[in-house]
Amino acid sequence: MEKSVNVYENLEFPVEQSGEERPYTFINMVSTIDGKILTGERGEPVQDLGSEVDHLLMRRIEEAADAVLIGSGSQRSSGGLWYPRNLVRIVATRSGNVLAESRFFKDAPEKAIVLCTKQSTLPARPDGVRVKRFEGDSVPWRDAMAWIRKELGVRKLLVEGGSDLNAQLLALDLIDELFLTLAPKVKLGANVPTYADGEPLPREKVQKYRLIELNRVGDEVFLRYRREWLD
Repeated sequence: MEKSVNVYENLEFPVEQSGEERPYTFINMVSTIDGKILTGERGEPVQDLGSEVDHLLMRRIEEAADAVLIGSGSQRSSGGLWYPRNLVRIVATRSGNVLAESRFFKDAPEKAIVLCTKQSTLPARPDGVRVKRFEGDSVPWRDAMAWIRKELGVRKLLVEGGSDLNAQLLALDLIDELFLTLAPKVKLGANVPTYADGEPLPREKVQKYRLIELNRVGDEVFLRYRREWLD
């Protein structure tokens, strides 16, 4: 199946456009037609939302990145979450509530990093896992992105949710591209998380993206957008 899916085969990124202060950053998510990013309850695995093709393309996007960043809620809900061994994997948490007994940490502890605050209480983790603490009551994302770029040497950063993390980065205009798999499903629910939640932007600050790739495989649609000001 891998060779037959002609989607996202040329994943080149204009990394120079994000400068030297932060990585070129892109989000990849799957959602229902009505914009929801889960099929069950918060904290439950979501592997059934996208198809095998979506899972394949998720790996393809991961392989094009230097590092992946997820929120602690997403990390806790996916105990079997794994990444290619060469990929730096970063989890962000305010409380310190990460799932220590997971492949995220155990597969390659030397590649695993926790971003948190000086007040965060973390559980015991495998030896080799790096912790970066920041002042304040939440991760300051401009400073964190600069640290990821300069200290880790990451040029291409993939973000895989959840909706709160996506919203924080989007609100600060730190996202260069968006990948979206549109699954042929409907979930409904006023309080069900979407691609990005958070506080709404005022009309004059609504962000615009340009569609640079559109693909259909069966009943799923695969979309890639680039921040309009980049071109």
